[in-house]
Amino acid sequence: MSSAAAVQLADDYWLYHRGSAQLWNIDRGDVDQVEHWEDLSPAGVAGRVTRLADFAERAAELGRSGPGRWEIGRSELDDRARSLLAAVEFSARAGASILPYARDVTLVAGAINMAAFLTVMVPGYALTTREHGQGYITKLRSSPAFIDGWIAGLREGLGAGRCATARGIMAAIAELDTLLDTDPAHDPLVQQSSPTEMSVREAERWRAEIVDCVRHSVRPALVRLRLMLRDVALPGARPDDRPGICHSAGGAGDYQALLRASTSTELTAEQVHEVGRVQLALLDEEYRVRGAAALELADPVELRARLRDDATLRYSTAADIITDAVAALTRAQAEAPRWFTRLPDATCVAVAAEVGAMAYYTAPSPDGARSGTMYYNTSEPTMWTRVGLEAATFHESVPGHHLQLALAQALDLHPVLGELEVTSYSEGWGLYAERLADEMSLYSGPLQQLGMLTLDSLRAARLVVDTGLHSMGWTRDEAIAFLMSNTSLVRGNAEREVDRYIADPGQATSYMIGRLEIDRLRALATARLGARFSLKAFHDTVLGGGMTPLTELGRSIEAWIDTTLA
Repeated sequence: MSSAAAVQLADDYWLYHRGSAQLWNIDRGDVDQVEHWEDLSPAGVAGRVTRLADFAERAAELGRSGPGRWEIGRSELDDRARSLLAAVEFSARAGASILPYARDVTLVAGAINMAAFLTVMVPGYALTTREHGQGYITKLRSSPAFIDGWIAGLREGLGAGRCATARGIMAAIAELDTLLDTDPAHDPLVQQSSPTEMSVREAERWRAEIVDCVRHSVRPALVRLRLMLRDVALPGARPDDRPGICHSAGGAGDYQALLRASTSTELTAEQVHEVGRVQLALLDEEYRVRGAAALELADPVELRARLRDDATLRYSTAADIITDAVAALTRAQAEAPRWFTRLPDATCVAVAAEVGAMAYYTAPSPDGARSGTMYYNTSEPTMWTRVGLEAATFHESVPGHHLQLALAQALDLHPVLGELEVTSYSEGWGLYAERLADEMSLYSGPLQQLGMLTLDSLRAARLVVDTGLHSMGWTRDEAIAFLMSNTSLVRGNAEREVDRYIADPGQATSYMIGRLEIDRLRALATARLGARFSLKAFHDTVLGGGMTPLTELGRSIEAWIDTTLA
């Protein structure tokens, strides 16, 4: 098959994704899609799963790989075409696996759930024209159809055994109660900035219409959602002693598919579990060395307890968190040119948030109107430590996700490679960036270097806990106890982490699996190239190909090595 056929398939897939994955468009800040919601109804999700499976099979056929394989074999296709087909096949198969659980579990109780969308992401558009403003009004007016379709989808998911836990549902109800108790005039949706071309009077009328939309369209739909969660979903939801999907019919097979989607490998749950335990043992050796230097504590258990319990290491205000995050980002941006050939032009900003994961990042909007944004959940500032903040910042910004994703937007890449996330690649790079920041001398002191270790411990422990919950039948308390024993998390953060893994099966395994593969490829290149090895060139190769499954990343690195040696 010709490379042109591969590009055409990728074009078709991109157009389909842009027209159907509207929650992704919201996260992306697409003003050209501002009026649309995602179809989460039974028919909508079933239709998308079918289409995604078809795209995957077409990509596999073009790449001359057998149905169901996760890597593209060599053929007469050029490198770009092979990468495109690998990305399409992986993205489509992963999407088909994830979509039902995302709708039925993660959007209810996950770290980035519907509450996060409605309070942070939906009102975050960079609107410029009056048409954009009208599109936002249309979006809010049409929210009842979106919510009612989701409710119908949730009912279908209940029948198939896909449901958030009772604890997760109760937390979602509490978030809805907080939102519904807010005066409509102060609803987060009303905080959306007005289009820049509107006059002051036009903007006032526009905002008054938004308040009316919230009062008469959004709120009644959310009340119906709340009632459904309370009266239909909650009574049959799994308790804390059976939170994993292994307790649902077909859960074992579903979890293996979700692991594939998150790791882009064929690793089994047992293998992932063992990798995590091995990494934790290796980290204990590093704790002994760095702990003795930083705090004169060489015992890993005592050291983690000190980092957990020392109140002087904790933040007390959101403002201090953001100030220190910006300072770390500024240092990283100044040092980055020595480690990367090309850097993105897009800016990165730090923002405090009241909901969502502890820290997360959204890429610049495609039109450049919105900067790359690091969000820090500062609802309880004391959950943040001065030990771990810098590592989290380097993960989310530079040399992590901002450099990675904003650069992908700037490169001449097909959008399938530039913008469709492969979690093991993107989060693997984010975790690699935390260690790279140490090589770059970005950490402000030995305590902050220990923070790098604490986040490494968390990502290794995730491999054990996620598989323990969803494959081995662990209880919520068992998972929390494991995190408390192997990380420096305070109990509140350990509980949040475990609830995140419960609501988003497999996703948390992507970080360490991806990082370890990047480490392996760097070691391979160093050994084979010897004096010819360039870390800048290695980074350029890892980032220059865009979002690919790990198997394709490995192929591209080996091709770069061969070319360099030729």
